[in-house]
Amino acid sequence: MGRSFDRSSFLKEKFKYGFSNKTTQGTFSMFSKLGVTNSIVALLLNPKIGAIQKKILQDIINHGHELGLHGGKNHTLWEKNAKNWNEEKILQEIDYGLGYFRQHQLPQPISFASPCWQSPLGIDNVLRQRGFSVLADEYFTGKQPNPEVSGLLHFPTNVLGQHGNVGFVENLRALGYSSEEILSEFEKQLDSEGKYKMVFDHPFYIGIKEIEILSKMIEISIRKGYKVDSLHNISKHI
Repeated sequence: MGRSFDRSSFLKEKFKYGFSNKTTQGTFSMFSKLGVTNSIVALLLNPKIGAIQKKILQDIINHGHELGLHGGKNHTLWEKNAKNWNEEKILQEIDYGLGYFRQHQLPQPISFASPCWQSPLGIDNVLRQRGFSVLADEYFTGKQPNPEVSGLLHFPTNVLGQHGNVGFVENLRALGYSSEEILSEFEKQLDSEGKYKMVFDHPFYIGIKEIEILSKMIEISIRKGYKVDSLHNISKHI
């Protein structure tokens, strides 16, 4: 529900390393993913993403999907600092996001994921206090849901590219994979052990620039007997 990046941190980094289009290995830069216009809007306005997208959030619910909470006030600040936060600070961040759920009259979320998988110490306790039952803060090939951790059901991301903590399609595409090679790798991972599979990518990238390959991934999943479902529904059967 908060801002996608911290302008102060962004500018410090750019002045230190230069305003280039270079990025982390295996990913695309913000300008490559968002385009010039959207990148400028993000840099100048840095809007509170969920807070200003009431219609999109309501459409998600109306189409039968689950809407979870992802972090708090600022994605970058959570990524860089959350490991050092105490429970009071974590609670403030969670309550910030929940406030917008109530303001937009959205269903109370039961699932949570930390930005960049950076779980602060004590997050489980805070989430239980606020009625959450699902935490998706791990990534590991082959790992299955774990119902025995701190009273929360932990759902791992287990369909991974070459670099586990970035988007699957974005990662492979940035490394030079063709669409056929990406789909082949996806199918191979679906065939691996375990009935549960979760794949991660950024909605703006895969849902717009790679919508064709996303559609094919869904078709492959269904053909192989998988049901594409929400974590809320899956949790009822674990």
